[in-house]
Amino acid sequence: MSFDDKNKIKRRPNLWFVIGIGLLLAAGGSIGWNLYEQNNAKSASESLLALAEQKLEAQQAQPSQPQELPTASGEESTSWDLYNLDGILSIPSLGLRLPVLSDYSEDLLKVSVCVYEKDGEGQPPRMILAGHNYPAHFGKLSSLQPGDSVGYEPIEGESISYQVVEVTEIAADDREALESGEWDMTLLTCNWDMSRRVLARLACLEP
Repeated sequence: MSFDDKNKIKRRPNLWFVIGIGLLLAAGGSIGWNLYEQNNAKSASESLLALAEQKLEAQQAQPSQPQELPTASGEESTSWDLYNLDGILSIPSLGLRLPVLSDYSEDLLKVSVCVYEKDGEGQPPRMILAGHNYPAHFGKLSSLQPGDSVGYEPIEGESISYQVVEVTEIAADDREALESGEWDMTLLTCNWDMSRRVLARLACLEP
C-alpha cells in the first residue's frame, strides 16, 4: 500500500463526519422551522380569537346592527380584515378555544382552524373543520374520548353543543370515508407523520 493510499483511508472518516454534521444541521433546521410555524400559528389564532370574541359580544349587544370586526390594539386596520370568521370552537378537555375561519387553504391552516366543508341546508349545518396538528391547534385531537363535550359559537346564530361520538383514522386520500357516516360535525387533522387523517366525529346535543 502506498503512502497516498494510507492518507486516503485516513481522510475517509473526516468525510463521513462532515456528512453527519450536515445531516444533523439539516434536521435541526427542519425542527427549528416547524417550531417557528407552530409559534406563529399559536400567536395568530390567539389574536383572531380575541377579535372574534369582541365581535360576538358586539353582536349580542346589538344583534340587529351590522358590526365590523374590531381591530387589535396597535395593529393596522387592514391586518385582520382579510380573514373571514365563521365562529369559535371550544374543546374543554383539550383546553382549546379557537377561532374558525370560513375559508380553507394551506396558508389559512397555518393561522387557525378552517371550515373544510359546510352543508348549510341542515340546522345546525353539517360541518368538517380542518386544522394542522400543531399543539395549539388539533395536535391532541386523537386523545379525545367518546362523551367529551365540544362547543361551537357561530359568528351569526345560536351556540351549539356537541359530544364526541368516536375518534378514528382513515387513509390520507380516502375522501369517501371522510364524508360517510352519521355525524353532525367532524374535526380533521393529520397524524404525526402525515400518512393518515385523524377524525373526531361529533353529534349535536338537543338544546
